Amino acid sequence: MTAPPAPAAALRVSPFEAVGEAIEYTKRNLFPFRFDRWLALGFVAFLDQCGRGSGGASSGGNGNWGGGGGAGDHGGPDIRAVTDWLGSHVALVVGITAAALTLIIALIALVTWLNSRGAFMYLDNVATGRADVVRPWREHAERAHSLFAWRFVLGIATLLGVVVLGGLTAFLVLAYAKGRLAGFVALAVGLLVLLPILLVVLVASGLVSVALRDFVAPLQWRLGVSCGEAAGVLWPLVRAHPGSFVVYIGLKIAFGATAAIVVLAAGCLTCCCGFLPVVSQTLLQPLFYFERTWSLVFLRQLGHDVFAISTPEPVAE
Repeated sequence: MTAPPAPAAALRVSPFEAVGEAIEYTKRNLFPFRFDRWLALGFVAFLDQCGRGSGGASSGGNGNWGGGGGAGDHGGPDIRAVTDWLGSHVALVVGITAAALTLIIALIALVTWLNSRGAFMYLDNVATGRADVVRPWREHAERAHSLFAWRFVLGIATLLGVVVLGGLTAFLVLAYAKGRLAGFVALAVGLLVLLPILLVVLVASGLVSVALRDFVAPLQWRLGVSCGEAAGVLWPLVRAHPGSFVVYIGLKIAFGATAAIVVLAAGCLTCCCGFLPVVSQTLLQPLFYFERTWSLVFLRQLGHDVFAISTPEPVAE
């Protein structure tokens, strides 16, 4: 297998240069084309992508309800029948809600666990130039479990934040419907307070998720440490090069939009076969391989050369 590109000189940090190096590394390791290699990498990339790219959507009722006959005292809709039913079936509503939340949490745990295992498997294959499945699954279990714990807590915290904000929104709607709150006040609180808080929660969750996968997991693998220790190594790097990380995130967003268009086009051109799990990652393996390599090259510019090792090395301190 071809050797990784030469280490960047002295901490010259440039996400743009990292793009060029990642493209060259991708070409050297994926071509000439070998179906068995692409298929193995496609399966591992599917695990690495499992659950990623699906943003939690929060739908809030922006009620342009209009006045009509049978409305409440303030001219709004009369939904007292609904509120009365909910009030008389509290136990049923609580039970259904608890069951739904339990199912959602179980699914989040399963997907997050698979994704955490896949993150280290694909990282291993890209950094070493190999295309293994069984070996990295077995070798990186402990660090993947540490990453899973952090991701799971992040996912649950985000879910609870969305649920709480959704509950507050529902409370405002009910208060407005019963005439206890002016329509303007409910709208102002929803748009000027709850919506910005929701956006902050989602953006913060997304940034932490990117940091864990793109940088913390490679640092775990490079240094042989837990997720928390690797995060402690990353934070000083972010503080020392904030502009570079901002540029990286901006480029990452642009790449994500472009990749989504490519995936959509590939799926349409293959009569939807390109949308199937593993098939998509195999057909578009250069896209996924580049994306994984890019953050590793950027991390190498910051002084942590993941390409230089084939197995994790202990922390020097």
